[in-house]
Amino acid sequence: MTAGTPADTRAGATARATARATARATARGTAGGTAGGTAGVAVGVDAGGSGSRAVVVRDGVVVARRDLGPINVLLHADAVDRLAAAVTGAGAVAAGFGLAGLRSAEHARELTAELARRTGATVAVGDDTEAALAGAFAGRPGIVVIAGTGSGAAGQDAAGRTVRVGGHGFLLGDEGGGYWIGREAVRAALRAADGTGPPTALADVVRTAFDTLTGAETLVHQRPTDRRLLSRLVPQVAAAAGDGATGGDAVAARILAEAAAHLAELAAAVRARLGDLPVAGVGGIFGCAPVAAAFTAATGARRPVEPPELGALRLLDR
Repeated sequence: MTAGTPADTRAGATARATARATARATARGTAGGTAGGTAGVAVGVDAGGSGSRAVVVRDGVVVARRDLGPINVLLHADAVDRLAAAVTGAGAVAAGFGLAGLRSAEHARELTAELARRTGATVAVGDDTEAALAGAFAGRPGIVVIAGTGSGAAGQDAAGRTVRVGGHGFLLGDEGGGYWIGREAVRAALRAADGTGPPTALADVVRTAFDTLTGAETLVHQRPTDRRLLSRLVPQVAAAAGDGATGGDAVAARILAEAAAHLAELAAAVRARLGDLPVAGVGGIFGCAPVAAAFTAATGARRPVEPPELGALRLLDR
């Protein structure tokens, strides 16, 4: 783990949100002798299919951050092992997890019990959308749109009503996410090669990534659950699209514009049910400038108050 800098070491409002939970966990660990942690230490984890981030907070201050790599509790057999190691390695007495691949309340309860058993810590488990929403508005009302490997959105109003849309997985949905963008790029390259679509620089992008177009087809069918195969193409698709003023590839630009439109539709669907709440975008796809700009123009999105790994810590105080 790496030490935080002065600019990012303050957990801010998250200190207030987690202080009671960590204090309770510390008391239980001291009384029962099972927590084995350092007083006041909590770990927040945002686990996703493209990458996962952990943050260690001691007495309201971020003292370390760590990249855990891709973790999806539905797809990765070692997911629980790696999550537990992030907690025990920090000597934490409390941990909050926002997990990709979580499919039901029962699944969340099972993972909560298993992680608590393995770590001796007080544990709160939610999915990655819950953690992102909790962090994006520091526990206040709002709508978060997540776009990483997949996509989805959730919102909560002042009355506590919640709405979730999207998040249907790469086979049935996830429009606008990294897998969708990469898949559309490969499809466009194949259509160009077949003569059923316009010529596109994406053909060269796909050949560079897979050696041949046939190689792309083969690998995707051989490794259908390896969503990184296609989501890793997003930076190259963005580079091919250009900045809109330098004659970039029209097909790549169209794919990114459609991605932004899909993500904006998620926000609109939640607003239609909860009212005109503020919107924030969370996830690696919003690091793609054309998508972020179009999404912000359509939704008025603001920057998240806290990243999802700090939002995961807020789950401890539910």
